Amino acid sequence: MSNKLPFSENYKIILDTMMKEGFSQLPDQDPKTGKPYDYKITPYSLNTNLSFKFDNLEHFIEFLKHSKADTSPEKLQMINSTILELGLDPNQFFYVNFYEQGKDLEM
Repeated sequence: MSNKLPFSENYKIILDTMMKEGFSQLPDQDPKTGKPYDYKITPYSLNTNLSFKFDNLEHFIEFLKHSKADTSPEKLQMINSTILELGLDPNQFFYVNFYEQGKDLEM
């Protein structure tokens, strides 16, 4: 989300891309396999259609809330821990790579 569009415009671009790839919201499942979708935070892009750059942790959390994904305190703590374990600064950019759950073993 590095361009300067308003947040809601950026989210629309991401969600539109996700729909083209087969799912409309994060809690959805792949209609073909029934497997839920998930994401992985990385310091780099995996160069897929579903790899998106977020400016910082706050923007990613705002996106999760906008897309009705799990933003429980436990989930947010897990995300924060993941960012710190990766040696990333939560105030700097990072990438989020969305995929069908189980596909991360292939990544």
